[in-house]
Amino acid sequence: MARGYKQAILLGLAAGAAALLLVLLLECRRSAAHTPVEPSDDGELHLTGYMPYDRIADTEAYRLRVYGKVDAEVSLALDDVKAMPSVETDAPLECVLGWTDHAVWRGVPVRDVLSRGGPHADGTFVVFRDDRDFCASLSMDYVETGRPLLAWEVNGEPLPREHGWPLRVVAPGKFGYKWVKWVTAIEVTDRGYEGTYEGRGFSLDGDADGPRTERERQPQ
Repeated sequence: MARGYKQAILLGLAAGAAALLLVLLLECRRSAAHTPVEPSDDGELHLTGYMPYDRIADTEAYRLRVYGKVDAEVSLALDDVKAMPSVETDAPLECVLGWTDHAVWRGVPVRDVLSRGGPHADGTFVVFRDDRDFCASLSMDYVETGRPLLAWEVNGEPLPREHGWPLRVVAPGKFGYKWVKWVTAIEVTDRGYEGTYEGRGFSLDGDADGPRTERERQPQ
């Protein structure tokens, strides 16, 4: 009985890991160009996420909501965000499946956007939500480094709709599931938040040089 129980547990763990990878295989679809994109190339970035890609068609009506543990909730138009001082960063987008896209991104540091609302001292995590039901979180400590951006431009061109127009997260050093596209809301919270992928067992930190899943983080 004990041996059979142990085998069942091992099979269950293996099935769980396989299911996580299957989710990514279904959602990480490569574009026609099967090679990573360099800043000087005319190729395309890998396509990931849920179809259809033509989201948030009315840019004039677009609003970015900042709420949660803040002094005052704010609603920003795209022009409001783009009017903030922007920065450019050469940041690789690394997928947990192993491929990496190299591109130059332009946007505004997330911490500057949050400053419009006045985040509270007990706000320890930042949750990014798209126009549907995808979300992911980053720690406030990481956000305060100034590295993560809300980007509207890639390789000197406006961000394509299929890659998150009008705003997407650029999170250097984090796996791609932290790079939320079609961002419409940012919540400051005082607790660790399990987003879409984190809730399926992927790493809460999402560090590209760390374990892909919380299970891999556990001592064997």
